[in-house]
Amino acid sequence: MRVAVLAERDPNEGRVAATAETVKKLKALGAEVAVESGAARMAWIGEVDGAVLRPVAWGGPARAYTEGLVLRIDDPSPGPSACAVVQGTPQICNDVATDPRTAPWRDRATALGVRASGAFPIRRNGHVVATLNLYFAEPGAFDAGLVELVGQVTGSLGVALDRIERAAAGARAQRLARRHEQQLAGIVEHAFDAIVAVDVHQDVVLFNAAASRMFGVPREEAIGRPVDRFIPPPARAAHRLDVARYAAGGGVPRPMGHAREVLGLRAGGETFPMEASISRIGEGEDLVMIVTARDVTGLREAERANAGRASAEAANRAKTEFLSRMSHELRTPLNAVLGFAQLMAMDTVDPPSERHRRQLALVLHAGEHLRALVDHMLDLPAIEAGRLTVELADFELCALLDDVLHMSEAEARRYGVRLESAFSRTCPVWVHSDAARVRQILINLLSNAVKYNRPGGWVRLGAELRDGRVELTVADNGLGMTPAQVEQLYQPFNRLGREASAVPGTGIGLALARQLAGLLGSELAVQSRPDEGSTLRLALPAAPPRAATPPQAPADDARVHGCVLYVEDNPVNALLVEQLLARWPGVRTVVAADGAEGLARAAELLPDVLLLDMQLPDMGGLEVLRFLREAGRTRDLVVVALSASALPQEVEAARKAGAADFWSKPISAGPFIENMRRLLRSRPAGGEAAGEGPREGA
Repeated sequence: MRVAVLAERDPNEGRVAATAETVKKLKALGAEVAVESGAARMAWIGEVDGAVLRPVAWGGPARAYTEGLVLRIDDPSPGPSACAVVQGTPQICNDVATDPRTAPWRDRATALGVRASGAFPIRRNGHVVATLNLYFAEPGAFDAGLVELVGQVTGSLGVALDRIERAAAGARAQRLARRHEQQLAGIVEHAFDAIVAVDVHQDVVLFNAAASRMFGVPREEAIGRPVDRFIPPPARAAHRLDVARYAAGGGVPRPMGHAREVLGLRAGGETFPMEASISRIGEGEDLVMIVTARDVTGLREAERANAGRASAEAANRAKTEFLSRMSHELRTPLNAVLGFAQLMAMDTVDPPSERHRRQLALVLHAGEHLRALVDHMLDLPAIEAGRLTVELADFELCALLDDVLHMSEAEARRYGVRLESAFSRTCPVWVHSDAARVRQILINLLSNAVKYNRPGGWVRLGAELRDGRVELTVADNGLGMTPAQVEQLYQPFNRLGREASAVPGTGIGLALARQLAGLLGSELAVQSRPDEGSTLRLALPAAPPRAATPPQAPADDARVHGCVLYVEDNPVNALLVEQLLARWPGVRTVVAADGAEGLARAAELLPDVLLLDMQLPDMGGLEVLRFLREAGRTRDLVVVALSASALPQEVEAARKAGAADFWSKPISAGPFIENMRRLLRSRPAGGEAAGEGPREGA
């Protein structure tokens, strides 16, 4: 607080205004004492403002005297007022006309009738902050008594200013403390966590808004009540002991993040998990314990959800691994069963008898049924995981429907069910979809319609073009289903209460068919009545009709020749491929029993086609592919992965590693022979590239 500004200056300039009492004292000192008494000609008060002494209060004609004056304290030749500031002592000029210090202002002072002047320092907290400047019309007016008297007055003024300063500082401190207290209260009140303070008797003395929301209790109902009302009754006794032990110094503060989890109790009786940290201030009866509590219900639910997801992911990985192993273990013997049965049925040198041919047909049908079950077990989790894809293209539907009927004939005969077609073969129908998946769906639907029929019943496969879509129907007059059974129709492994019947199955065929229909952008609809049969419908987008494809010329097996290297550790699988390829005298088949031998023979022979089993005793098929692609000599070999494990991710990994195609076991003799014929037939110059792989698996 600067003295000179107190009476005259604008407080908006950033200075603190003085009390009215201080102003009165300054005016009395400058005007009443010095001027009105007639003792002084004029008087003014100057405030120290940096390096300048600035006039701020006047008496008599002093305002005119100081008008325009610039009094610098750091002037090399300071006047009496500046000297009073610098030296801290009164500066007396008893003869203005002769004192050299007054030379710059002498004319102005003489014009106002001034002959003597005195500048007296005013202190605050021991520092000169202003000067009292008195002027008399008589030379020699300042005698020792007057100087002492004015010195006492300015000293008293300094003491008063110190007191005022201390009072103002105290007031500022109180205002600041109140502001901090209000801010702290606001922070506590608006904190997201519940903050509860309790005294040494464990009664609540502070209860913020978050605590009120968390416990469902108004603040006024919580203050002064025991804190253990917010703890479930069975835990209250132990809680009171813990708090008492902590209050007595038997515990250390627990920060949030290291907080103890306890159960809280809401006003409605609901318990919930919360984390609670605790600290204490004060001693004895003044002890206060501060508890910060956080409702962690959502956090625990999220943790359980994450744990559930992690468990599900682990189970899914285990399921995938199990399915991969199961696929390999089932497909490997199936490869031999189906492969050699097909070889026996195709044998023209020593053909089987009619009786043996019928028996082979039964073996092949049972093997194909088992392979279909394995495929279904692999396809269903692949669809659920979003890994199964479809390849959409235009194709003629009637040929596919005839093929599906033909594949279902043997099963229909076994159950005494008649298969009927309800589509026109004279007017070809084209659709835009995935032919392999449509065939898979229809085979499943026909198989169910046949198995859950009655002897002498019928199953009808139909197709009809409607409004740009082709509606496929599989209808039967079999057992039918109740509405409750229809609701559970697509649940995997649910056979609708027919598990104990003689009808074989796993209950996943229709679940898979529905999932596949969804992948094709369609929906599998069902209508059924008990003992009257069922009708299932599948609608596919129609495609523009195409011109008939001219018949292909008979295969010229004389052009099929080359070297085939088969890297396979199972002798039965190797023998099957050797015998399938033996139909072409110009084809040489070499077998390598492991990956290392396969790599060596590949570099030596540079085969036209390398068939690679993906699970070898010394290394995986992906590793063999990597070595083949890294070596310059074998980089461009045509490699076809041939594996009993055919999960989608395994197929994708093999293709990325450089396999031209991926054929799954068990081998189907017809597709295998056609694919190998395409790869091995002699090519004219500029013909097909050696790296082209077959378009469909074996």
